[in-house]
Amino acid sequence: MKQDSIKKLNRFTTLPILLDLLDRKKLTLLDPKLWDDRNDSEIILEYKRRKGLKNLFAVCLSMGDETIHHWKTFSNGTSGCLIEFDAKKLFPILESIPNLYHKKVTYKKLADVERKDAVIDLDDIPFTKRWPYRCEEEYRIIVESNNEDTFFEINIPLDVIQKITISQQMPEPIYKTIKGYLKGLRGNPDSRINRSTLYENKRWINTFKR
Repeated sequence: MKQDSIKKLNRFTTLPILLDLLDRKKLTLLDPKLWDDRNDSEIILEYKRRKGLKNLFAVCLSMGDETIHHWKTFSNGTSGCLIEFDAKKLFPILESIPNLYHKKVTYKKLADVERKDAVIDLDDIPFTKRWPYRCEEEYRIIVESNNEDTFFEINIPLDVIQKITISQQMPEPIYKTIKGYLKGLRGNPDSRINRSTLYENKRWINTFKR
């Protein structure tokens, strides 16, 4: 998939992260050593070692539509949410930052990387994951650094956000309160803020009840 064909990038996260982004207008990248997936974090740490970097920070987005996997893995519970970025507005911001690299993740089978003639370019290592994760359709952003910081932040104007979706696990009365609050933070009463219908879609159900 070419970069110019990507229309949106999704950030599956939680309400505290969303509130921080809307308030400070910054997208935070963290150290991959904090990730639960050791398959992923260990090879990125190996890349960091080979490159002789003091620090490397990353954030993971998704190019595809929302799935149960995304919600369960990254946005589970009542505080889960989805931030949809306009890719065409986000890419120029990323391109302006030194030592920042971004592209879609390539998924490889174990047998393919174990072959004696298998060659993975060093610069591709941070953008390579195991085949079972391919449903994530991940787009990754990394920043290489030789300073002592413990995180990296990207300034994000709020017009880069196209839509916010709140987990369907959040009770309806609480969702209505949160929706009003989020619209106030964005300063736009027409903001696209919705509640996910992935677990219960009335249109889907009613089609079978006709």
